[in-house]
Amino acid sequence: MVFVFSSMIQESYAQKGHITGIVANEFTKEPIRFASVYFKKAGYGTTSDSVGKFSLAKSSYKADTLVIKYVGYEAYYKPASLFSDTAWIYCYLKDAAPTEGVIVKSKFSKGLRWWRAIVAHKPKNNPYRFENYSYELYNKLELDLNNINKVKFMHSKMMQPFSFLLNNIDSVSETKPFLPVFLTESLSDYYYSNKPYRVREEIKAVETNGIKNESLLQFMGGISQKINIYEDYVKLFDKAFISPISSIGDKYYHYKGADTQYINHEQFFHLFFNPLQEGTNTFTGDCWVHSKTWAIEKINITASSSASINFVNRLTVVQEFAPLNDSTWMFFKDKLIADLSPFPKEKLSFIGRKTATYKNILINTPSIQTALAKNKKSEEAIVSPTAKENTRAFWQQNRHENLNGNEVKVYQMIDTLKQMPLFKTYTTRLKFLVDGYKQFGMIEIGPWYKWISYDQLEHRRFRFDLGTTPLFNQHLRLYGYLAYGVRDKRFKEKLGFNYKVNKHETWSIAGAYTNDLDNGRIRFNDNDEATIDNFFSRFIRRKGITQKFINIESYKVSVNKDWENNLSTKLSFSRSNYKTYAPLPSSKLFANGDLVNSELGLHLRYAPGERKISGKRKDFTIKGKLPVLELNYAMALPHVFQCGYTYQKYTAMFSQNSNIPRWGTVSYAAYGGKINGSHIPFMLLEVHPGNEIYYYSKQSFNLMNRFEYVSDKYYGFNIEHNFDKKLFNLFPFMRKTSMRQFWNVKTVWGNMSMDNRAFNRLEFGSYRLKTLRGKNYTEVGTGIDNIFKCFRVDLVWRFAPHFSGPSTPIPTPDPSAPKAITNKVMNFGVFGSFRLQF
Repeated sequence: MVFVFSSMIQESYAQKGHITGIVANEFTKEPIRFASVYFKKAGYGTTSDSVGKFSLAKSSYKADTLVIKYVGYEAYYKPASLFSDTAWIYCYLKDAAPTEGVIVKSKFSKGLRWWRAIVAHKPKNNPYRFENYSYELYNKLELDLNNINKVKFMHSKMMQPFSFLLNNIDSVSETKPFLPVFLTESLSDYYYSNKPYRVREEIKAVETNGIKNESLLQFMGGISQKINIYEDYVKLFDKAFISPISSIGDKYYHYKGADTQYINHEQFFHLFFNPLQEGTNTFTGDCWVHSKTWAIEKINITASSSASINFVNRLTVVQEFAPLNDSTWMFFKDKLIADLSPFPKEKLSFIGRKTATYKNILINTPSIQTALAKNKKSEEAIVSPTAKENTRAFWQQNRHENLNGNEVKVYQMIDTLKQMPLFKTYTTRLKFLVDGYKQFGMIEIGPWYKWISYDQLEHRRFRFDLGTTPLFNQHLRLYGYLAYGVRDKRFKEKLGFNYKVNKHETWSIAGAYTNDLDNGRIRFNDNDEATIDNFFSRFIRRKGITQKFINIESYKVSVNKDWENNLSTKLSFSRSNYKTYAPLPSSKLFANGDLVNSELGLHLRYAPGERKISGKRKDFTIKGKLPVLELNYAMALPHVFQCGYTYQKYTAMFSQNSNIPRWGTVSYAAYGGKINGSHIPFMLLEVHPGNEIYYYSKQSFNLMNRFEYVSDKYYGFNIEHNFDKKLFNLFPFMRKTSMRQFWNVKTVWGNMSMDNRAFNRLEFGSYRLKTLRGKNYTEVGTGIDNIFKCFRVDLVWRFAPHFSGPSTPIPTPDPSAPKAITNKVMNFGVFGSFRLQF
């Protein structure tokens, strides 16, 4: 019996050891404070400390289970038999599923009282309240592939050559393995002024390693923005979210006061919050509040699962603040984690992790104003010439926090990938499919979708484009194409160049020779790439409408200057020869020989707050919140290069995109123009932009035919309001939908002088050009956006003026002349469009 009893003891007890670990959030990898950690059978335990760490004697029972619990998370269980005697473990807790039920709000709620105190003290605690401040900023952006299926990866013939990547998959995470593929770091001195608003960032060091896909990085660009939790609204991915400490937060959140803890001998309150209703742009999370100042010490916010934001499976922000003295709290650390994917949850996705840390903070010192005085714009980022030349020893000494194991792997892995020919082949093919261009060293061809197209004049059209790449020259780009129409048996061509004069790219010179059809351009003098000579346009063309074409042979040259105050200017000269095709009026009606015009133009554009990103072929702009003003002046040069006309053009446009908190976004544009001159052919006047395909155009009147209305004086406005899910949220069963609704109005008033009406034979001939005669043309629309996260459907109504007779005193035309050509006009239409958006 003694033997049996001893055996039972040996089976029940093991040699005691010690378990040390970290309790952290599975998604953000941020430590969880004061979580309960205990052994279920042994009955003893501890709590994690203020940095998530715990230490606990190992259970004496072999069949025991380690349990970790914390409010808002699923309980964590792990058998004690899996631990060694001196185990070090990472315990990742998953967020608990939200619970539904009736929430009774009480004016005596502890959480509500804490929220009110936080709001009352916001003016004293908001770090942006100071006139100026500066700090050293360390930024780190990591991109990971998430939810990798190792079995499928190994059995894929296409991926087998990259099997070594599996060795770099995160070995710490126990549930969802991820593969780090991109990492960039930067170190800079940052200066900020409130009144007047000025920002200056002097980037001292940059380190980049990883897959540098331009489109993917632009997709990730939304997370590289500053977040201020003290504002009533937090902007993420161009969407306004209601802050949990907003002054109207009690209308959108339920607050729950939890425990009180002491950290470094200071008392903090723990406040939880979650949305009152699904479908709103709100957060779930918690925060730690300093009991004396009611300042936020740390806050964790996760976007509501029903929030109106695309391709983001999950979005979490963590902000930490630290005291500079007894009453002043400033930035300490920001972390934003976004799970991005066009696929459903649990499928392959990208996780972007943006971390910012702050050191050496100064407030209201003369040195800040001295640094900001160097600014020539309200916002400037200056990159040091030696920023990319720092050694790894420099980074080890100067980065604010050490790289973890996954981040170190990125440097090693990418070095290997760069040397693999197969990897280069895969990336080249993917770029060709998405971007449309294929590079061969110093030259490139494409885009492929313009190689073959179809129209009523040429029938089948073939086109081949060729251009240079930065390997040819960093400042000079040459480009051109050759096209051929099967029916008209004629070649068309274009040759052009763009030269950026200095390294800062503030001066540039461009020129082009073109001899081709206008192909549906909105403006003849625009470099508009949205033309109909592409593979897809034939399938979306509206029926019953004869296509109109003008052949333009033109020489253009321009000098462009980007000034330091967001003002850009362009001085241009063009010489154009126009030839019209039926059914448009013949160009011979307006000139004895060729219809030639020479024009000198000046374009001014003032866009405060706008940022420019230089691309390989053209520059992209990121619009600011302020209005944009554009002014144009142009004059004909009679007798210069055979020009036979005299006129002056004045045009102006005022536009803005703005967010309305809780009510979506509004974009509007007001414009007007006047052309002084007589006997001017219609193609040199204002041809109001029409649209003859079923793809919706924001710049055109979609139920107006091309060349339907012409004016020499006009004004109008466009406005569109996208109010997200405001309407759908009225219906509980629709609150989880991603669709959004909008309305818009476009209207234009136009007229034409009697001289120009008579010269252009308005409302006479086989093709009857029209003017609005001082009336308005209006289109009103509504529809649903974000269908399947990428499609938009517009319902458009047309309200056009009706006239009883001709407005031009022209003699009755010859009875033997051909009858007027009628184009189908619709007073209602349904249009579609496609775009990727957050």
